[in-house]
Amino acid sequence: MAFKQEELENGAALFFKLLDEQIISVSDPLAEKYRSNSEIHNIVNTMAAEAGLRVFSTAKNVHLVSKTRGSSFANSYTQMKQKYSGLKRKRYFYLANIIISIFLAEIDKESHVRIRWEEEGISYHRLSDLVTATLESWLERKKEDESFSKNWSIAVEEVAELWLTEFSEYRLNKDEKVDVTRTKGNRLSFINTALKPLTEQGLIIDQSDELKLIPKAELYERLDKLYHSQKRYNKFVDLILESRKELEGEAEDAQTEQN
Repeated sequence: MAFKQEELENGAALFFKLLDEQIISVSDPLAEKYRSNSEIHNIVNTMAAEAGLRVFSTAKNVHLVSKTRGSSFANSYTQMKQKYSGLKRKRYFYLANIIISIFLAEIDKESHVRIRWEEEGISYHRLSDLVTATLESWLERKKEDESFSKNWSIAVEEVAELWLTEFSEYRLNKDEKVDVTRTKGNRLSFINTALKPLTEQGLIIDQSDELKLIPKAELYERLDKLYHSQKRYNKFVDLILESRKELEGEAEDAQTEQN
């Protein structure tokens, strides 16, 4: 099928705008054409597919995302290390991915709970506690089952040592306030580093001065459209939530014995 010159120009303009911004409102004139004109829709999708990317639209936005494999734009460890100085070694990269997964497991709830997260957010301290609890649970699982790390492809001991042993909880600045943007080697500042990709893609609001992370509607759009159909994501979230329940149950048993 031969496309008109105007359609090619509009399709290319939208594709390169998506490359730059990743998310565009459906009210944008180019996005409106993508949704209403099948030729422009096909042009954009074809350009994306050739680059190993995927375009999808929701009621409010048009998204551009990398495919899991075979994408020229997928973020490898080398690329992430160059972009984020805090990911200087692979275990930092692994830990960052685990923190993102734990954050998603915490906020990926039913609609009425999502509204609360969008209004209140999740605190840095809460997320830090969840990461600690999860890694401690996984260490226990590994003691009981040596194949745990291999089965889940998790470098449990490496990331646990980094988080639980090498990192302090937080550091204060000269004004005696917790500083997560200008300090390193602590848990709260590493949370700030780990979630930067989500912040820069416009998926969360990082209120680092208030130590709060707020998920945006755009993040839930991606979860619903992409992640919920991925078996690996669903299984990993279940593992995180299961690990949390185990620790909570142990804590309750310990409290009962004390009483």
